[in-house]
Amino acid sequence: MGTAGRKWMALLAVTLILAAAVYALVQSGTREAGTIRPGGQAPDFSIIGLDGSAVKLSDYRGKDVLLNFWASWCGPCVSEMPRMNEAYRTGMPGVEIVAVNVGESRGTVSEFASRQGLAFPVLLDPSGEAARSYQIVGLPTSILIDSDGCIVSVVPGEMAGSGQVKELLRSIRP
Repeated sequence: MGTAGRKWMALLAVTLILAAAVYALVQSGTREAGTIRPGGQAPDFSIIGLDGSAVKLSDYRGKDVLLNFWASWCGPCVSEMPRMNEAYRTGMPGVEIVAVNVGESRGTVSEFASRQGLAFPVLLDPSGEAARSYQIVGLPTSILIDSDGCIVSVVPGEMAGSGQVKELLRSIRP
């Protein structure tokens, strides 16, 4: 390959690198301006409860919600379930915990919920559609939503204790 060929190859490589950088910037800007930021409206979804009934997030309008995305194969998700269950059982009027299982079958989730004695609503998102609408990239992730359907905060990762869960629940209340 001659000098002219090498120059064209170098120019092509620089152009591809610049195009990739521009694409990455546009994508990151889109995510920041997306629907799941504090103050934004929580995307509604319709999925199935463990009992087979259709459930929409908007069914909880008028209540504050801790919306938790999880899976039974996820170690941190499994670790935080008893903490959320304890916080739910002690209760906080007007606040609901709703757990959305991502990608697993009803049988797997039902067996897990039964073994754990989960008292809060457990919903099924086998296709991951609800998780995608919240731009979930890792499990567990919890979204705090106020009674007007606005996102208060996004909490990625495992909640360390039932005290943290209760504090998050209190933080939703105005």
